[in-house]
Amino acid sequence: MSFTFKQRANRRYVNSKIICFIEYDKDSLELKIGFNDGITGYYKNIPRELVAQFDAAESKGSFFYENLYNSGFNYYLESA
Repeated sequence: MSFTFKQRANRRYVNSKIICFIEYDKDSLELKIGFNDGITGYYKNIPRELVAQFDAAESKGSFFYENLYNSGFNYYLESA
């Protein structure tokens, strides 16, 4: 899969036990999460405020489990 410059410009690598990067598209409201096991999750219709909180969270893994995982957002996963 190739990435556009816009997608790479929005990518933020994080220091987490389970998450490698987060990438948010403000136009489509899609949040892409790269997990350290090589899986990439695509989460749909994520509010900008939630992404800002995620980005500011000290523990990205804890924030993910508390606010995104099984929270009813539409998503799909891709293997590397």
